[in-house]
Amino acid sequence: MDRGGAKTGLIGGVATASLLAMIVVGPVAAAPRKIELLGGPGAAGVRKIPVQNPAQPPQQILIPGAPAAQPPKPAPLKTTRLNPSSKTITMVVTLKDRQATLGDVEVQVAPDDTIQVAVDQVFELLRKTVDPVALEPLRPLAEPGVFAPLERFAAANLPLTFDARTLELAVAVPASARPRQSIGLAELDRITYGEFARPEPFSAYANFRGAVDYVHESSGETGLGDGLVLLDGAARFGGIVVEGEGSWQGGDDGGFTRDGTRAVYDDIRNLNRWVAGDLIQQSRGFQGIQEMGGISVSKTYALLDPQRNVAPRGGRTFTVNRESTVEAFINGNSVRTIRLQPGTYDVSDFPFVQGSNDVQLVITDDAGQRDVVSFSIFIDRTQLAAGLSEYALYAGVGSNRLGGSIDYSGKAAASGFYRYGLSENLTLGGNFQYFDKSGMIGGEAVWGSPLGTIGGDVAVSQLDSVGSGWAFNVSYERLIQDQGGGLSILATAEARSENFGAPGQLTPQNPYVINTSFSINKSFGDSSFAGIQLRYAKARDAFEDEQSVRLTYGRRLTDKMNVIFDADWAEGGTAGGATFRVSLVRRFGTSGSMRAEYDSRDSRVRLGYQTSGGRGVGAWSGAGNLDLGKDLYGLNGSLTYAANRADLGIAHSTAYSQVTNDISDQRTSLRAATGIAYAGGRVAVGRPISDGFVIVKPYAGGKDIAIEVEPSPDGYYAKSGVLGPALYGQVSAYSPRTVTFDAPGAPAGFDVGTGAIRVYPPYRAGYVATVGSDYGVTAVGRLLRQDGEPLTLLAGVAIEQGGEGRRVEIFTNRSGSFGAGGLKAGRWRIEMPSDPPLVYELVITDAPNGIARSGDLRPVP
Repeated sequence: MDRGGAKTGLIGGVATASLLAMIVVGPVAAAPRKIELLGGPGAAGVRKIPVQNPAQPPQQILIPGAPAAQPPKPAPLKTTRLNPSSKTITMVVTLKDRQATLGDVEVQVAPDDTIQVAVDQVFELLRKTVDPVALEPLRPLAEPGVFAPLERFAAANLPLTFDARTLELAVAVPASARPRQSIGLAELDRITYGEFARPEPFSAYANFRGAVDYVHESSGETGLGDGLVLLDGAARFGGIVVEGEGSWQGGDDGGFTRDGTRAVYDDIRNLNRWVAGDLIQQSRGFQGIQEMGGISVSKTYALLDPQRNVAPRGGRTFTVNRESTVEAFINGNSVRTIRLQPGTYDVSDFPFVQGSNDVQLVITDDAGQRDVVSFSIFIDRTQLAAGLSEYALYAGVGSNRLGGSIDYSGKAAASGFYRYGLSENLTLGGNFQYFDKSGMIGGEAVWGSPLGTIGGDVAVSQLDSVGSGWAFNVSYERLIQDQGGGLSILATAEARSENFGAPGQLTPQNPYVINTSFSINKSFGDSSFAGIQLRYAKARDAFEDEQSVRLTYGRRLTDKMNVIFDADWAEGGTAGGATFRVSLVRRFGTSGSMRAEYDSRDSRVRLGYQTSGGRGVGAWSGAGNLDLGKDLYGLNGSLTYAANRADLGIAHSTAYSQVTNDISDQRTSLRAATGIAYAGGRVAVGRPISDGFVIVKPYAGGKDIAIEVEPSPDGYYAKSGVLGPALYGQVSAYSPRTVTFDAPGAPAGFDVGTGAIRVYPPYRAGYVATVGSDYGVTAVGRLLRQDGEPLTLLAGVAIEQGGEGRRVEIFTNRSGSFGAGGLKAGRWRIEMPSDPPLVYELVITDAPNGIARSGDLRPVP
């Protein structure tokens, strides 16, 4: 990018390459050209950019010293043309489906900036997200080398949008064109184009998330609380990753607690992940989660989350490992905020969620980390494509980390599952679980029938404490999309025997003999929607039968305002009678919204507002809710700010009793989170790292030059400075990514190289990108023979005299003009293999805007 100087990024590099090509070739010739940009200082690879002309076969012109072409970085605000040359150029850009990156495709940019896209590459990337029938209109064009205008994709009902600012393609896939929910070959089999940088052989990072509370009201102590710091990190050496989590609590009873440690190895060829240590499990069907230390192997199409604080325990139970604030949502509406101590809980312990079909708990610990646990009678059914399988096997000994440290029981524990796509429409699977003389075995099936998705789970258990039991569930789902809106039908039924439970449960809680639910929802275009949910549960023993009806209607009043009505009737259990809720939502711009809600259940009014602004460093967000009711009020709010080296926040929460409307806890929290990373001999500090990271630093001669990472007209995500290199920590494993950078404040002649690093990172990988070089000058002039005639159509070399002794290829066109990039101020010797060989002296003393004009040069003796 060029902001008042001659810094060269990708766009500048392409434009410079086009300019040099015209200088070298002279008048436009009939034959098309291939410009091969050879990596200069800091280049990450070599890329050939074809300039299309279907009338003639290609020839190749080498332009030395130009930066290696990489997927584009965001263009400067002042850039109004993508292709300033008179030739069609081809570049590689990212294709996105909503927020998901599908991969890279080639696009052609004509001299008038019209765009054409490689059909075969788009076709291949869309095969995993678009129904095959919807792709048929593109199939005739999906041949190598065939490019089509954007209008052709729109005509195929798969419109593409090209963002000239970020240089990205976005596909808008209609809901009717998306296939039934399924899992394919995951991210690891994505076709990628171009070259990728290698991760450092050794890298490591650590995140620190700290918080301190001021407790205004509580059943325990009030006032300024003891500080809490959560730690997590990882180190990667070769293909082995060692990762762990822990916490430090202040106060007399505090200290360090290890929450988990494990070694991870990914066998990419077979898509297997091997783990040894404190295992983090995935479950299927009626399986619960039994914490254990041991070994595991898994092949699944979702990455594990080692920092998970909350784990479902089977049935309607879950465990909280740290003191946390819990906000309960029923059918998408917030109904109560409570405070929980570490322990295992059952949803039935909370009267305010009984009788509900869809319960979601948002659990936030004192350091601000959030986990979401959903308990829904609607079962998420996923299918595998024909011939694909996924599995997991965990074996070891049971463990418990609720008491401040991890206690290994010495009792054998094991669990696992296997799923196989028998056909495109049928997926079968089995699972088992064992712990301390108790076990469970189960099976599952998902059938994508012509009438909808039908699925079921079945299991039998043998618990040492209560004996044997059984359980099954079945579900039916039908989704219909048309131009007038969508219609969804969901029906489920689940039955459990009294003594059924997952191993690890001492006393199973199964209050229902059978639990059934039916839901139908209909949208009417973009203007309104309506739905009805019915539930009936047949109870056992001392419990009451439960039944409920819920009606929902929502309508858009204006482009920025909508209203939602909910009416509920329930009978049995602790819930009873009729209630209603009305919500009015008003949006302000693209990031702000206000919500006013009245709930007749406890005569409560909630007023809420949320907004955000900025991008990257300087981004902020704020949210607040005011609850008003009989003899009570409560305030919940938060404000966050993204600094260059840390995330900062303040929050205030009000929690209520589980059984009454009394306030049980009220506190204000100050929070800060930062990350420290090491790779390639460099240490960097920045915001917390989620998976992999990139350290971006200026070259040795540019220590005072600030480098911005992921720059755009709206800001940047990290910046180097007094505290050292920039740290960008949002790099996901096994997903191709281009991380861009720039130096907007650098002096003229500073060369940022490719302006990007392209990565395909393994798990927890670290990269280092060095930005800049003194070799950022382009020399333009003309070479003459001894008799004054131009030296035409000849390739030679420019050799630096002193310094690094760099060699740069140089070419002349029909008029003897040349353009050579990748030079710096100083003396250069030009050797041209003519007959006889000629030698020229090029002296670069001044290069305003990075261009040195030498004029006519004659041979030296």
